[in-house]
Amino acid sequence: MNHLLSLSQAARMVGVSRKVLQGHVQMGDLSVFEGYIRESELLKVFPDTQSDKSGMVEKMQRIQADAINKYVNETLPDADHLASEVQRLRAALEESEERVVSYQLLTSEMKVRLNEFDKKCDKKQSLMMGTLIGWFFSQCKLREKK
Repeated sequence: MNHLLSLSQAARMVGVSRKVLQGHVQMGDLSVFEGYIRESELLKVFPDTQSDKSGMVEKMQRIQADAINKYVNETLPDADHLASEVQRLRAALEESEERVVSYQLLTSEMKVRLNEFDKKCDKKQSLMMGTLIGWFFSQCKLREKK
């Protein structure tokens, strides 16, 4: 209960004008620290006041709730936008999966053709083709693991 209140807040809390509070300060009933009054001291001078009588707590809670709602409503996309984004991503994933299958078929066909071509080569060409085929097969295996 040692909250610091501005003179205006304190006046609203106890239901008097700022001028009345300033009078209590001048008479020494209330002390002010850099323009603020301690709530506990205010309640000593105005004992019938309840600390949340002015509705400041409820007002603060309302402001916080409004701020949270505003943040949520302005930053989160709506359900229709999310649904359309999910649909777009599904289509992109399906297209990517089809492309992967296409490349897998191409790779298999390339392996077959390289082996057939190797069989038609002379020894010197076959040595170079063997190196190329070995590299190609090892690269395929590396990519299959990913």
